[in-house]
Amino acid sequence: MTLALPLASPPQSSRRHLTLGVVYLATYFALNALTDHHSLAGSAVTLWSPDNALSVMLIMESWTFAPLVWLAQIGADFLFGHAQNGLAVLCAETTLAASYLVLALVLRRGFGVQVAQMRPQDLVAVMSLTPIGAAATGLIYCGALWAVGELRGSAFLPTFAGFWIGDAAAMGVLIPATGALMRLFAAKPWRGRPAFADVSFIAIALVFLTTVIFLSAANLSTRFLFNLAFLPILLVGLKFGRDAGALTLLFVQMALLVALDYHHTPDSDYIAYQVLMFVLSVSGLALGATVDEWQETAAQLRRRQVELAKVSERATNGMIAAAMSHEISQPLASISAYVVSARRLLETQTSPDRALTALRRAESEAGRAREIVERLRDFVAKGDVAREPLDLDELVTRVVAMQTDAARERGVVLVYEASGSAPLRGDRVALEQAIGNLIVNAIEAVPERTGRVRVQLARGADRISVRVEDNGPGVAPDIADRLFDPFETTKPRGMGLGLPLAREVAVRHGGGLAFSPVTPHGACFTLETPLA
Repeated sequence: MTLALPLASPPQSSRRHLTLGVVYLATYFALNALTDHHSLAGSAVTLWSPDNALSVMLIMESWTFAPLVWLAQIGADFLFGHAQNGLAVLCAETTLAASYLVLALVLRRGFGVQVAQMRPQDLVAVMSLTPIGAAATGLIYCGALWAVGELRGSAFLPTFAGFWIGDAAAMGVLIPATGALMRLFAAKPWRGRPAFADVSFIAIALVFLTTVIFLSAANLSTRFLFNLAFLPILLVGLKFGRDAGALTLLFVQMALLVALDYHHTPDSDYIAYQVLMFVLSVSGLALGATVDEWQETAAQLRRRQVELAKVSERATNGMIAAAMSHEISQPLASISAYVVSARRLLETQTSPDRALTALRRAESEAGRAREIVERLRDFVAKGDVAREPLDLDELVTRVVAMQTDAARERGVVLVYEASGSAPLRGDRVALEQAIGNLIVNAIEAVPERTGRVRVQLARGADRISVRVEDNGPGVAPDIADRLFDPFETTKPRGMGLGLPLAREVAVRHGGGLAFSPVTPHGACFTLETPLA
């Protein structure tokens, strides 16, 4: 924790500073008048000290208010007849103002506590430090009174206990409640229509608390009834969070003061009730802070899920674009080759019929490219598979024929070993692209002039498989585990989408795609699907 005290802290607005000062003085003297009859043995120590809590909050706003707090304390002592010895008053109130200054600076600058914007961790700091600060301040204050002869040694401990409990209970209730009121007025919830169930719950809780407080304050034999106040306080904190719990605790504190005055409770019992009130405040606010923290965590999780959904959508769109680029590259290359061939034939005017045949093939490849784009869009974005009756043997024959020219250019032997008719229901375009990717990968993997690619169609009792085997260098062991991950590739200009898409096609047809090494070198990919 770092505590930094600036040399100067000029107010941002003199008018605001002046307004806060005037409101503080009026409220401070009013609270002193209301609580003076609870003073301990005629001293300036009261059994409930909301004025001191108010002073700490003002200094937390700006440490330059410390002199005003000091003057207000001295003025209240003289005004309410607690100043028998001017030197004693000056000494005691100076130490008191200095102690409040230190406590306020520790909260504000050491832990970053702001009353109007109190976070759950700030509430924990307040509820932890104010009892410690009140105890230290009480020791210093009572010690100053004892040093100047204003406090007898026999009365030191009772006076200290009264000061400590009065300050700790007041700060533990008023600081969180003031912050809750500031946030309440900033949010203006009365502009909307509150839920009837929530209003009814709060009303029942307040009536129950009032009844319990007045019954428990009647005499010592009924004090145990105060424990029943924990139930509605904890329920309010659990249902509505720390702000509602803080305001409910303020209501309970006011009701307790009225009840104790009504039953003329002696000072010793008054202190006992204030101890119970402080314990109730810590319990209710701790639960409320926990609920708020959980709600904030849940809200952050929902925001992260929305962000992840957006990222997933962008990734899907990017995958669609990359997959389209990958899949239509083959028909586009075929279109380009056919068009170039037709152009040369037409320029030389050697064979118009062959030129027309090349243009028709280019037209066919253009239509195939359009189908690929449409099917791939539905496949990646929606997961749709357009099933139709087809013969896998005919489909593989067509794919092998389409890659024959590419294999011939590299001097690669491409062999297809069929096993007869293989009927099934599936997406023709998707299966063509999946098997075509496997064959293209094999052709590009084997060495030129000595490469060999073998395509086999094997039919079982209820399943059929297409094996594409090559005599290339194979797949490195460190790549094998990631072979089907998107964008994982060993090609210099590869996208790493061919195998993942081929596997996805097989899976959505109820089958799968597997890799196995070939001895002494090479790779074998097996695409398996159910028969019709």
